[in-house]
Amino acid sequence: MIFLVNEDKIIQKIPRKSIIISSTPRIFIMTDVPGELTDEEILLRAEEIRKSQEAKKAEELKKAEEIRLAEEAKKAEELRKAEEIRQAEEAKKAEELKKAEELVKAEKERKAREAKSIGPDEKKPAKSHKGLKIFGIILLLIIIFAGVVLISADVTITAGTDKSYGYDTTYNVWIPLDKELNIGGYKVIALSPSSGGSMMISLGGVTYPLEVNTVTNVPDQTGTLTIFWGKVTVMKVQYEVALTYLGNTNDNQAAFRMLISSDRQLPEFLISLFLSSSGVKVQSV
Repeated sequence: MIFLVNEDKIIQKIPRKSIIISSTPRIFIMTDVPGELTDEEILLRAEEIRKSQEAKKAEELKKAEEIRLAEEAKKAEELRKAEEIRQAEEAKKAEELKKAEELVKAEKERKAREAKSIGPDEKKPAKSHKGLKIFGIILLLIIIFAGVVLISADVTITAGTDKSYGYDTTYNVWIPLDKELNIGGYKVIALSPSSGGSMMISLGGVTYPLEVNTVTNVPDQTGTLTIFWGKVTVMKVQYEVALTYLGNTNDNQAAFRMLISSDRQLPEFLISLFLSSSGVKVQSV
């Protein structure tokens, strides 16, 4: 190792041999500096490092090969299981096909035996439609009876007595303007406003002024439902009606919300049929 020295201070360090240059023209060569490696030791150390790196790389390659082999074994196992499932499904399908063919064959043999057992001149007895005809006649009679009942049905409305009611039914109704309606003998007229006047409604001969969202109460009434042109009474019901005026439509109709309170449950279809036949458009709410 070489040391360049100026006034007893080291100014440069050079590997290998040691040379000390002082302020005086003198050079000192030192060949025994401790801690330095010889060329042979450096080569030996480099060889050890190379071998260590090669051993590490070989170990990494070994682990990578083990991982590859494990993945290949796993993939092979999955392929084997998939093949087993496919073969099982094919076997199941073949078994089902075999059973279907056996059923078809058995059916053909049965039909052949039946055809053989019947002689050439023998004929199968014709099916009787007597039961079907009877059913058709009964159904026709029911329809005719229902038609007669609907045609002959009528409702008569008379004054009732004040009482409490346990059943409420609500409908939207539209009454034509300026047209007298006869609802079971009860006269109803929705009167369109004259110039400067207000909307009015006549119920049973009594006229009431109308404003939007105002309620007009119809006194207690008794309705009697009969069929066969009044010969048979089906039911009697006492009720009261509250009409809430909603306004007029563009097609000259007065719209109302109608609340019917009655002493018994009223069939909705019967009320709709009765009001519609009287000229009132009705919709259940």
